[in-house]
Amino acid sequence: MKNLIKIVSLILVFTTFSCEYEEYDVPDIDLTAVYSITETNNAKMDQINIYREEALLTVWDGNFITSYVTTAYSDTSDELNYMVNVTAVEKKTVTDEAGIETIETLTHAYVVVADKATGVCSITITTTNADASTASSSVSGTLTTTEVYN
Repeated sequence: MKNLIKIVSLILVFTTFSCEYEEYDVPDIDLTAVYSITETNNAKMDQINIYREEALLTVWDGNFITSYVTTAYSDTSDELNYMVNVTAVEKKTVTDEAGIETIETLTHAYVVVADKATGVCSITITTTNADASTASSSVSGTLTTTEVYN
C-alpha cells in the first residue's frame, strides 16, 4: 500500500510540474476623454457620452446603452463655453410590406452648448431620415469632462 501511495504521489508531482504556464492576452483598454452629459430632462437619454478622441457616441437609456459611430466632430469651445458639434450615424433594418429587408441610414446631428462654470447645457438633436425628412428635439442637462475606459 505504501508503494502505491508513493507511485500515485510521484505521478501527481510529475503531472503538476509538467504543466506549462499559459500567458493571457492583456486587453487593450485605455482611458478616453469624453464629454459626459447627465441629469437630462429626457427619460430616453439618461446619459450621453461624446468621445473626444474616438469616433463614438453612447446614449444610456435606463439599463440599456446604444452606441453610434460619429462623423463631423468639431469642438469650438472657448474660455467660457463648451461648443461641440457631432453627427451620430445609425443603421436601421426596415422591412416593407413584401417582407423585403433594407438597411436605412439615419443621422443624428448633435449641437451642444454648455457653460463651463456651471456645466448647464442645451443640446439640439436633428435627425435626418433615409427619405431626407428631418425632426428636431431639445435636451438639457449637465455637461462634465471626464475619462472612461474604452
